[in-house]
Amino acid sequence: MKNKTKKIDALFGEINRKLLSKHKGKIVALDVDSGSYFIGDSELDAYKKAIKQSPNKQFVFKRVGFNSTHFVGAL
Repeated sequence: MKNKTKKIDALFGEINRKLLSKHKGKIVALDVDSGSYFIGDSELDAYKKAIKQSPNKQFVFKRVGFNSTHFVGAL
């Protein structure tokens, strides 16, 4: 699991740098196995785009320009 987390972080780091200027705040559905990704305004939007191309894959969701997709609680 630890190695997969490192792989996800590395892949998203590359994608994040590439997309940051035009897509900050958008959601990315990332296929870790292939490195392909799909951009949407929400997780559902990104997921719908992703499953059209890769219906049997699992995806990790990240928010462009941020460390996490959601935050719950007080700072």
